[in-house]
This record gives sequence, structure tokens and C-alpha cells, in this order.
Amino acid sequence: MGDRKAAIRAHLEQTRAEVLEIASRIRGDDWEKPVQGEPGKWTARQVLAHLAAAEIGQMSRIQRVLAGERYMPEGFNLDLWNERQVQKREGQTPEDLLKDLEASRQALLNLLDSLTEEQLDIEGQHAMGAMMTVEQMFYHIGNHERDHAAELRRALPA
Repeated sequence: MGDRKAAIRAHLEQTRAEVLEIASRIRGDDWEKPVQGEPGKWTARQVLAHLAAAEIGQMSRIQRVLAGERYMPEGFNLDLWNERQVQKREGQTPEDLLKDLEASRQALLNLLDSLTEEQLDIEGQHAMGAMMTVEQMFYHIGNHERDHAAELRRALPA
């Protein structure tokens, strides 16, 4: 494995560890405590649902960029997509969501392992609108996860 891919893997492992550490400390009703966002205020469980959906969505975006789809579909609304994905997971327990996160991370790492160094440099539009290389998209997944782990940490009891 090349140095760049090893660095991406290490970043993804570190940010996932941060999510799992805070999730391991959430108990009972705290899963339903509002922790993020206006006007709806996602709960801790909904943030976990968002992370599970977002990783799958971002992995799909990377695959589409690699297939030559450089730009997002016209009219794509990331906020609406996020809300719909969280709603779809409304009935899932935190344990279910953690299993989904485990499966999606393994799929993401398998995708990373399959890429050439040249593929890491392919550029496409991320769902949030910015143009990024595939490498940057992988880092964004980890940074996104880290941001939400920090939200959970701030909102929930120590």
C-alpha cells in the first residue's frame, strides 16, 4: 500500500475511533437527546444515522467520480438528502446503526485498497458543491465524522 493510501486509512481509523469512543459512553435516553441542528435538532441517535448514511453516500459519490461523473446532478440538495436518509433510519437502534457503520467502513476501506495512486488524483464535485480530488473526498469523510463526534461530545454528559 502506498504512503498516501496508508495515511488516508490511518485518518479514517482515527476518526472512526473517535465516533466509537463517544458512542460507547451514550446510555439509554441520552440517545434521544437533541444534540445538533436547527430547526429539527437531531438527536444523538439521528447523528449516528446521519453518519451511517453519509458514509454510504460519499462512497457512492467517489465511485461515480471514478466512473467519470464529475458533477453532481443539477438541483441536488444535500440538506434534503441528509434529512431523508435520517428519516429512513428512524426505526434503527444505535446497535443497528453501529453495525451499519462497521459494514460501510469496511466497504470504504476495500474501495480505498482497490485504487491506484493516479485514481486518488481524479477530481469531481463533492455533494456539498466543492470540487475535490478522490483523496480529498476520503479525508472529508473522516473530517465529517470527527466534526459530528465533537458535537456529540459537547452535548452529552461526560
